[in-house]
Amino acid sequence: MMKERLTIAMDGPAGSGKSTIAQRLAEELDYLYLNSGSMYRAMTLLSIREGTDSTNVPMLTKLAKRCRIDFTDNGKTTLLNGEDVSDALRTPEIDRTIVNIAKIPEVRHEMVKQQRRIGEKGGIIVEGRDVTTVVFPDADLKFYISASVEERAKRRFGEQEAKGIETTLEQVEQEIRERDQTDESRDHSPLRTAEDAIVLDTTSMTVNQAVDFVLNRVEAS
Repeated sequence: MMKERLTIAMDGPAGSGKSTIAQRLAEELDYLYLNSGSMYRAMTLLSIREGTDSTNVPMLTKLAKRCRIDFTDNGKTTLLNGEDVSDALRTPEIDRTIVNIAKIPEVRHEMVKQQRRIGEKGGIIVEGRDVTTVVFPDADLKFYISASVEERAKRRFGEQEAKGIETTLEQVEQEIRERDQTDESRDHSPLRTAEDAIVLDTTSMTVNQAVDFVLNRVEAS
């Protein structure tokens, strides 16, 4: 029998399906969905608006300390200092800039504090790359969602193709390999599997199969 208002944490590499699974699970359980990547995108958007260089650590740290990021509508809406910025977070400029900003330890420290503030009462599903190991190491349930590089590239290529973004499968696969290398070798909060995480390889699974697997584990907890 599932206890009330769990904190569920999910980590995994780009394109593994963790965002889709987390969103579906949040809808099923009526939980808040927190995409930690959206927090870093909102922070990156603020830095661009302020004209702050992505290598200016002191200024970026100040920005991180004075920005407040919240989520409403079950995590579908991202608020930056009270402003809905949901539709402004996925631009080529943010994609280029976020890599530098997200690896700054001082910025990550401030984002972790905000994630914990949002999730302190439970009833939340948080996904990212360090939420099971750093942000919520004591989460009620932890999952590590994975898939082969080739499968993740196919998924990401399909998403970009649907949006009219011109690219090639080979280019997307190369970008994913590079992102994996960056995430796994980062000095601060690298991507890794928590010892007590339930590992789910979604390479050969449909979305429904993956969601059912996770939901069954949650309901049995």
